[in-house]
Amino acid sequence: MKLQDFFQNKIWKKWDKSQWTILILTGILLMVVALPTGERKEKEAEEQAGKEQTVQDTALKNDYVQELEVKLKDTLSKINGAGQVEVMITLEDTGESVVEKDQTKETSDLKESDQEGGTRREQNVQTTQATVYGETGDEKMPFIGKEMTPRVSGVLVVAQGGEDTVVKQNISEAVMALFQIDVNRIKVVKMNIQEEGY
Repeated sequence: MKLQDFFQNKIWKKWDKSQWTILILTGILLMVVALPTGERKEKEAEEQAGKEQTVQDTALKNDYVQELEVKLKDTLSKINGAGQVEVMITLEDTGESVVEKDQTKETSDLKESDQEGGTRREQNVQTTQATVYGETGDEKMPFIGKEMTPRVSGVLVVAQGGEDTVVKQNISEAVMALFQIDVNRIKVVKMNIQEEGY
């Protein structure tokens, strides 16, 4: 049957309820099948953005660690008796960004009195928060109120004077003061003689 014949001969007027139901359900099915493609693209875009953010976070973390290691190495090598120093720092986390939020409070008072002259007063405070966004061009980004740097979980110090207990104590105390970590997370060892020459 051709579409032109279908409309000219008005065959559709002869259809019963079951044929109309099948047509309607077929149309709905086609719509449902077509809809997820947009959602799938959004989900893929979100996953890709998450992967890119993870790669970016890892790169920033590595840069941060390298910068800390260079500064710590330079500082510790100036301690009396330490000599040449190499350091390795491990981080506990990747840091944290605290998003700025607007906070609004609504207060409502409720006063009730009964027939005997007694009164009751109830005060309700409702607090709501909304994220603050900043615009750069066409893009809206949450406004970062404060950045928390990654926490140091451990430090290894390899020093020429690492066998001397006074030098070990001075290095450990310096690292404890800089990174606020316990002494059990700091290891100071003597540098291998072969490493000293390079």
